[in-house]
Amino acid sequence: MKLVFIILLFLSLGCSNHMEDENSKDINIFISSDHKILSNPELIREKFLNLLKDQELDFNLLTNEFYKNTWVYAFQSKKRWPNGYDINVKEHQPIAKWGEKNYLTHSGMLINPSINDSSVHLVVLKGKESEKFLLLDISRQIQNQLNRYNETIKEVNLSSAGVLLISTEKGSELIFTKGDFREQLERLEDFISFELFSGKLNNIRNMDFRYKNGISVLFS
Repeated sequence: MKLVFIILLFLSLGCSNHMEDENSKDINIFISSDHKILSNPELIREKFLNLLKDQELDFNLLTNEFYKNTWVYAFQSKKRWPNGYDINVKEHQPIAKWGEKNYLTHSGMLINPSINDSSVHLVVLKGKESEKFLLLDISRQIQNQLNRYNETIKEVNLSSAGVLLISTEKGSELIFTKGDFREQLERLEDFISFELFSGKLNNIRNMDFRYKNGISVLFS
């Protein structure tokens, strides 16, 4: 897919391989997208101009310049006479934060954009990178239960010992184990069903599901 966009970019530049006769400050860059642009437009402009200045389009340069440090994963450019370029960008859509700085995207990639302009609420996942999809699935299953009393997951942390620590926006903590998660999730569902109309659920500070046949619950 990336190779296709490189070819499109090459065609849009015309016969000239570089910009010796053009002043980059006089070039007009028009950026568009099918969605709200998360990347910094000035950063996209700067990186695009750097590519135009290069005498030969370098695939490694393209990858490093656009795809590693911005939300962009593909773009198409078209020359606008006399000194403009229309750039249509396609960006990663973040579905979770990974650690403190990285983002997990809809395509399963981890990226670290230079400008983090995502204002949507994203759950924070922490653990081994190889288990990122497992953590995402766990977060969604637990969130489905917490939705029943308007609680929201803030962070999911999987320790090396297999302990799952779930933190919520209201300050509650839920503790599970990776190996017994399915059975423990059923206990969470049963507990919420039992207490749903009691008014106590929003006062929970800690729920520990690591007990073999029960739950430890601490209320505020």
